[in-house]
Amino acid sequence: MTGFTFAQLAGVSALVAATMTVVGMATLLAFFSRGGRWGTFNDAASVVLMLAMIPVALVLAAIELEVVTTDALVVAAIGIVAMLLIAILQTLLVLGRVTYEQTKAAVLGLGAIVGIWYLLTAIVSGHTDIPDGIRVAAVASGLGFIAVGYGFARGGERHPAAAIGGITLFAASLVFQVWLGALLATEALVVPDFNL
Repeated sequence: MTGFTFAQLAGVSALVAATMTVVGMATLLAFFSRGGRWGTFNDAASVVLMLAMIPVALVLAAIELEVVTTDALVVAAIGIVAMLLIAILQTLLVLGRVTYEQTKAAVLGLGAIVGIWYLLTAIVSGHTDIPDGIRVAAVASGLGFIAVGYGFARGGERHPAAAIGGITLFAASLVFQVWLGALLATEALVVPDFNL
């Protein structure tokens, strides 16, 4: 095998997403305790995280096309559009073109859509070579995303749904990103060439 495959790129992207998940959690905790520029750092990490997840969504669709055909493309489109829109809104926030209050509802709603993408991915990848553990992590990530959005909308970061959802999302998405990333980067998970 020569060159760097798209599957390997998606694997590296998943590992970048995992790194940004850790950076995002660290900067979010720093922002809640100290305020200031930590919020900007968190927003920037979320931009990189969302962009890094796009190749992951594409490669998952390529794997799922073996089993569910068109449904895989619909699921990928749902996730990718939401990820792109979050990245755009968060970039505008980092650049000072919009305020947190102007984008809060949209980002929370789009985050819930990313959560739906995680849930749908777990469903449509059921008869593929994607390990069940990754699919379970996808379900937990999806539920975490939805809970965070609900909790923040209802009562901010101190709302129980936001706190529990945030912890669940952090742990589960980290498992999802690292495990899937390692499988793809080492080509231990086969991605059919004709689906790319």
